[in-house]
Amino acid sequence: MVLLYSQCHGCNESPKIIGGRRAAPGQFPHQISLTYHSSHICGGSIVSATHVVTAAHCVEDLSAAHLGVVSGAQRSSGDGQRHRIKSIRIHPGYTGKASDGWKNDIAVITLTAPISFNVFQKPIALASRDYATGTYRGIISGWGKTSVTSGTSPHLLWASVNVLSQNDCLAAHPNRHHGSAFTNPKHICTLERRGVGACQGDSGGPLVVDNELVGVISWVAPCALGVPDVHTNIFHYQNFILQSEI
Repeated sequence: MVLLYSQCHGCNESPKIIGGRRAAPGQFPHQISLTYHSSHICGGSIVSATHVVTAAHCVEDLSAAHLGVVSGAQRSSGDGQRHRIKSIRIHPGYTGKASDGWKNDIAVITLTAPISFNVFQKPIALASRDYATGTYRGIISGWGKTSVTSGTSPHLLWASVNVLSQNDCLAAHPNRHHGSAFTNPKHICTLERRGVGACQGDSGGPLVVDNELVGVISWVAPCALGVPDVHTNIFHYQNFILQSEI
């Protein structure tokens, strides 16, 4: 199992999009790069002028003073606008343990000043329904690794993926072995084919269906080898996100 952030304080690396295409400017205006000491570590999504949603494992044990948000970027080197972070709220039910299946892997970042919206940077709507029905196609995006052995991508990449039903998601990573990661009903999974999927550096980034934020990239096991990627299902965390914006 691999958590999907790309640079970390004693943790596994995050995923990048394997088998993805290069994004056009403004194609994913909700996408942000989360940086640590100015280097990309994770993705995230703009949900309001002053709030970004990402994965809890991307920000746990890190000081907001050393983190930053870059919006409107195409390159991980930072061609977008940089924003300082005021505070970070990690879901209170997040434990950061594989034995818990990394449940509640979600956090809301509050910025010190609002983002000025334009065609390159603007918010995305939250999921209006539970998309874990096995009938939808989605899009994942990020600056993660393009192969298990490569570095992270300098360009924002994206891939189209199948969104699995809840039953298929639960069956993909069953709790068979003590201490191993497993899925739960608040996860949503995606699977396209071998050679396409998230990898280190993509963590915290968006899963989008019909222009709505459906998932937060959480973990894979392993990268793009024909095993479903696991995301935090936004539909089950609407109240947490909205309360964090107050």
